Amino acid sequence: MTNNFANPSYMIAAGGTLSGTAEHARKIEVACGRVWLTIAGQVDDYWLSTGESMVIPADQFVVIEAENQASLVELSAVSSVINVKTMAGTSYLQKLTRKLSQAFA
Repeated sequence: MTNNFANPSYMIAAGGTLSGTAEHARKIEVACGRVWLTIAGQVDDYWLSTGESMVIPADQFVVIEAENQASLVELSAVSSVINVKTMAGTSYLQKLTRKLSQAFA
């Protein structure tokens, strides 16, 4: 399914995908489940679980795949470019912190 991420939420079946290009940057938050997210042109992919969020940039192809269960993702507008950079950085730092915690546990 290809779309422009204009709806406020999407339910993705287990193993199902949602893909497309957003006209404007959008914050994506996982309301329930776990998704794999990849953004064209970025080296890293992202795993987001319930309660986690990040910003998907405008005009870049994005693929979101639900892991082993149906997942609900909610999208909202991003007010400025500064927020996009801050939120994307926060997501990366959260993941790095988790990995380091697991490595030294």
